[in-house]
Amino acid sequence: MTAAGPVTTATPAGSIYDLGYRHYEGKRNGRVYAMWSLFVESFRGVWGFGRPMTAKAAPFILLALYAFAAFIQLAFSSIIFQSISQPGASTEGLFTYANYYSRLGILVLFFCVAQAPEVVCRDQRYQVLPLYFTRAMGRIEYALARLAALVLALFLVLLLPVVALFVGDVLMKPDTFQAIGSEWPQALPSVPGDALVALGMASLSLAISSFSPRRAYSAIGIVAYVLLMEAIPAAINSVGETAGWTWSDKLFAFSPITSLEGALSWFFGRSLDPESFTGTLTSGDFVVAAIAGAAVATAVLCFRYRRMSA
Repeated sequence: MTAAGPVTTATPAGSIYDLGYRHYEGKRNGRVYAMWSLFVESFRGVWGFGRPMTAKAAPFILLALYAFAAFIQLAFSSIIFQSISQPGASTEGLFTYANYYSRLGILVLFFCVAQAPEVVCRDQRYQVLPLYFTRAMGRIEYALARLAALVLALFLVLLLPVVALFVGDVLMKPDTFQAIGSEWPQALPSVPGDALVALGMASLSLAISSFSPRRAYSAIGIVAYVLLMEAIPAAINSVGETAGWTWSDKLFAFSPITSLEGALSWFFGRSLDPESFTGTLTSGDFVVAAIAGAAVATAVLCFRYRRMSA
């Protein structure tokens, strides 16, 4: 019987060749610069810059539609001033800083539906997230940079009508400099109020959009969530009023659009409109609900990217 020879394992053979490429010896800017670069790229992507004209259509058309009423009021400011100067004239039908979002906020939702999937879905669909996550920037930085870009874009959308209303109200007054001084305190609450609205809408829409690589599915998810969270508390409260429940009206704090509209009333120091808001919740309660909702949505967005395989 012949003894078996020694077992040999085949090892891969290869050679490494120096092709003469120069190694990078420049400055490495780190995570902050990477986040800033992604933020700028995301902000440009929201408005379609660097892409075909069709990508710019939705954001700019929705921006124009949202600001259209304010610019119409600005264009006819002199006629409006003469009309409201008449004895017994009412200003109830005019757009103001406090009621503009409550009247045309649906267009802001459409902006989120159109552009939030554009910010996060393409990277998942084309599987380029590993290129981001293998660099200096981590997953949380990626999510926050995308969120900051959409928040800024929404803030500009919300602020443009405010500027138009401010100019129109100043032009209605005979003394321009005195009008600026008296009008500024009335317009100033729009800045923190619009910032909260932008944060709330952007965080919610991005959190939902991050769960699908398809833009259509993400858009449907945003619309479905908003409609359900607006309709369910209203339905439960209508039953609760009949049944004598004392807690059913508190569910309106979970409605994203309602909570943001109620929060804006707090910034302007106005009481809630009884025709639009029922129950015992105050504008301060809606501020807390809006901040909590934005925090939860941001946490969901970050958690989604921490768990995402890439």
